Amino acid sequence: MLYCIMFIKKVSKRNGQTSKSYSYLHLVESVRTEKGPRQKLILNLGCIDLDPSQYKSLAQRIQDILTGEQSFIELPKAVEKIAGRAAGRIFQKRAQDQESAQSRLFENVDIESLEAEHVRSIGPEYVCHSMWKNLMLDEFFLANGMKKETLPVIEALITGRLIDAGSELRLHQWATHESGLYELTGEPLKGGLNSFYLGTDKILQLKDRLEEHLAKKERDLFSLREQYCLFDLTNTYFEGACESNPKATYGRSKEKRSDCKIVTLGLVVDEQGFAKSSNLYSGNISEPQTLESMITDMAKKTSNDKNVQTVIMDAGMSTEENMQWLKDHKYSYITIHRGNAPFKYDFEKMETIRSDEDKGIDISIKRYEHEDELYILCKSRKKEIKEKSMRSRIENLLIERLTYYKAGLKKKGRAKTYSKIMEMIGRLKEKYSKVAKLYTIDVVPEETDGPEMKTVNVKDITWEKNDKYAVEEEREGSYILKTDRTDLSDKEIWDLYIMLRRIEHSFLCMKSHLGLRPNFHSLERRADAHMFISVVAYHIMHAIEH
Repeated sequence: MLYCIMFIKKVSKRNGQTSKSYSYLHLVESVRTEKGPRQKLILNLGCIDLDPSQYKSLAQRIQDILTGEQSFIELPKAVEKIAGRAAGRIFQKRAQDQESAQSRLFENVDIESLEAEHVRSIGPEYVCHSMWKNLMLDEFFLANGMKKETLPVIEALITGRLIDAGSELRLHQWATHESGLYELTGEPLKGGLNSFYLGTDKILQLKDRLEEHLAKKERDLFSLREQYCLFDLTNTYFEGACESNPKATYGRSKEKRSDCKIVTLGLVVDEQGFAKSSNLYSGNISEPQTLESMITDMAKKTSNDKNVQTVIMDAGMSTEENMQWLKDHKYSYITIHRGNAPFKYDFEKMETIRSDEDKGIDISIKRYEHEDELYILCKSRKKEIKEKSMRSRIENLLIERLTYYKAGLKKKGRAKTYSKIMEMIGRLKEKYSKVAKLYTIDVVPEETDGPEMKTVNVKDITWEKNDKYAVEEEREGSYILKTDRTDLSDKEIWDLYIMLRRIEHSFLCMKSHLGLRPNFHSLERRADAHMFISVVAYHIMHAIEH
């Protein structure tokens, strides 16, 4: 490592007015320039009374301190003190010079006061806009009487649900201040908030034609077969009283919001997950009531050869009336069988069609035929573990309460009369009905000849498992599929039924990503439009994913 050569130089100056001379000691270093060697002042040491023979030692000691070298020569304390003080001043001067240099490059600012202006996102917008063009949605809206200047607002309402889901107020803010969508579509003639509300009304007015257009374009783009349609319902809740919306009623909320009014959304998708038809119903409508209207509406928007279509639905839809309607209109079906099976359960010699030990999956099936219908008995190990756990939990609660009642027969202040105990057990059976039917519960009264039974005390409460317990335990994790598609293999039928998860995925996407919930609109048409826009946004999202 090379070090600069430092030395002490004595400098004399004269006062021009008093002619008095002063001597200073300068710490200098020798540097090489274009004009040859020159001396550079490092530090003015001031007027120091120091023997010239110690100049070299002082300079060397200062340099050692600056470079971190250890000195092996012991210097006089006065010289050591001068060297330490000089080195400290040099360190301080270097730090000030460094701060001065940095201050020319950086300025201290309050980052909380910074605002970015005219920042726009463009990536997601470009992807959605490309699919928008592939589905020819501009052409559809123009052909249905919409002005070209309003198309950017319509596209912002729908694609905005994929990128930044929210209310019309939120979408207006997003499209105006945060998104670069208008750079792709052009600026709308009127981009105010009111234009967004009017845009939702226009989209709802074209609902049936728009779904029919999307179904046709998706079928052409992706060569969809449309041999199977999956049907299911979900509901979503409203914030507010919704007094102007007759569809908003109290019902069984799938999101456990019993405090809010709900509305029901019915959806039909094909085997590839593409939505075909959607309808909105009252929140308290039962599932079986919606099948006919949904299937009829779906048939208008898909291929005309309905004889090749198979309706796949869950147990809630497979009522006798619905099954007869499907048969009368020549629709095939795959569904969960309700009620008693037309055959005896036999879990021996079942065929395993899917197995994964790591995930705990083990699916076994067995085939039965009865009166031109095919029944598939299915047994799932994962479902069995779940149902067993649920039964055990309720069973423990039931036995815990029975044990509590029995112990109370011998304690002061607790119920003991026959009528009261029977009343308490009756309520217990009603609360835990699924497990209570598996037990025989007896209330043993004390022997008496005189008073009426209602005043007689209870001697004992006993309970034991009945014959239904073993049957229930054996059938846990099992279910029966029913279909008229006898041309399909057992595994094909099970695989088709499992496709119902596609529609469950559709609902999940709408609720979690596409702004379906919550719904803040009080007017029926605005609430319906809000939900339908989420369905249209799902069309675009699923097409992109596919």
